Amino acid sequence: MIYLLFAAVAVILVGLGIWLGRGRSRPSISDQTPGGGNEVDDDLRGVFIAEVKSEIGNLRRNLMLWKAAPGNLSRVMPLRRSFHTLKGSSRMVGVPTLGDFNARFERLLDRVIDKSLTPDAAVVAVVEQAVAALPELLTQFEGIRPPRADIAGIMKTADRLIKSERAVVRPLRTSTEAADPGAAAQAVQAVRRAATREVMPPARTNNDSGDADVS
Repeated sequence: MIYLLFAAVAVILVGLGIWLGRGRSRPSISDQTPGGGNEVDDDLRGVFIAEVKSEIGNLRRNLMLWKAAPGNLSRVMPLRRSFHTLKGSSRMVGVPTLGDFNARFERLLDRVIDKSLTPDAAVVAVVEQAVAALPELLTQFEGIRPPRADIAGIMKTADRLIKSERAVVRPLRTSTEAADPGAAAQAVQAVRRAATREVMPPARTNNDSGDADVS
């Protein structure tokens, strides 16, 4: 009886060890090797890959438009929407690394949209790098090859810009200046001329001379 009990315990421990070993060996997007696959349902996997490819196309088109006019917020919003979509889809299928990558650029563009960050050359450049890196992250998910781009470096740059204090600052304008930008300057000049005339004594003529007529 004791032997049977020990045998049962041994079987349970062996089974537990096998189960734990499988859990540790499950691949993730960060450690896949070429030819490997992520444990995602085949149907869901196909839908996800198609969606990522579609959004990459949208990002490339909208990036070109935004680069032509970085200050145009209406051209920033489609980019932000694509990163938001990819963030949600990646997390839904269990690819948190790809989800976190897209979440960073969603937050970065949120700062541009709320005018707390100037869309300068550094901001545009890192968004361009992110769009270029997404196809490589997708091939990694598909198990083809790891990305060649510096994914960690791109994410660090985005984090630094998100936390930066380079806010958009615009000088306040009065209603008069808004209606006619030159009106305020002309008014100031007129006041200065009037003040100058009041301070300076009037020019003296010959009749105003204090010399007595001795003739």
